[in-house]
Amino acid sequence: MEDFYQILDVLDQPEEKVLATIVRVKGSAYKKEGSSMLFFADGRQIGMLTAGCLETDLAIQVKEVFAKQEAMLVQYDLFDEDDLGWGQGAGCNGTIDILIEPVTEKVKEDFKLVKTLLSQHKPVIGLKKLDDLGEYIFIEEEGEPFGNWSGRIPVIEFTSKSGVMSGAPTVFQQTVQPKPRLIVFGAGPDAIPLASLAAETGFSVVVCDWRETYCQKKYFPRAKELILGFPPKLLKQISFSPYDFVVVMTHHFQRDQEIVKMVLNKNIRYLGVLGPRERTKRLLKSEDIPNWIHSPIGAAIGAKGPVEIAVSVMAEMIEVWRKPMHEKVELLWTIPD
Repeated sequence: MEDFYQILDVLDQPEEKVLATIVRVKGSAYKKEGSSMLFFADGRQIGMLTAGCLETDLAIQVKEVFAKQEAMLVQYDLFDEDDLGWGQGAGCNGTIDILIEPVTEKVKEDFKLVKTLLSQHKPVIGLKKLDDLGEYIFIEEEGEPFGNWSGRIPVIEFTSKSGVMSGAPTVFQQTVQPKPRLIVFGAGPDAIPLASLAAETGFSVVVCDWRETYCQKKYFPRAKELILGFPPKLLKQISFSPYDFVVVMTHHFQRDQEIVKMVLNKNIRYLGVLGPRERTKRLLKSEDIPNWIHSPIGAAIGAKGPVEIAVSVMAEMIEVWRKPMHEKVELLWTIPD
């Protein structure tokens, strides 16, 4: 998820750029459909499409796109296990089709709008023609489609999986979800590795606490936002969405109780409460903990200490994030002909 957002952040830079996207995978591959990589004319690269198997050759193909300013579709066969194959002995057992496109001013304008929609917690579906290279369109639930497209728009259904649509013409569909946000209530020392690992993984991180001594940028340099205040004030400043992950870890029973009570009825993706299950029962004043509350928090890997616990929490959150979106959120919609 992180590659796409890194690309969005630099796409409006003035240098010439080329975008490479995996549009079809047959068999196994390091990354799946929708994975993207950005090439700058000066040789810089953002993101990756494989574990280093193809990037060198891909950079050669990209030079042709820079020169001709025309999109091209290339296929790599990774079935070969010797150094003569594209996999350079990796034996990945798959083929990868990659669409390479010049980033025009029109493309930059449209991606800027995509970035705005995602910041408003609106998923966006992108369609790219693989028969008529260079034609694309972006669709979101409420607004008008935008892009560079001729002819009718295929019927689509919101799905978290990207790939080539069935039927003709050949169209690649990519579903782009808003960036997941981790809201950590509690800025103690054990929150530091969790916030850092979440940011590294691709989450937008918000840290909340009433203790100014803890809630400081020097402890959470990669957090997008730090919010200072007691729970009632904190929760008035946060607008929750279905893309939010919440972790409660203030180590203060009364504060945790206030936070959990206020968050319980919010439409969020994940709620995890640090501490034993019995403590969470007392927080809820109930012997029954709803099955969607993660308590004890984290994947059961026998974690000890703040860093290992952060790893277990991230493993659990990634598992929740990777589940199909419709299992958690009512975001199914279609676009008619």
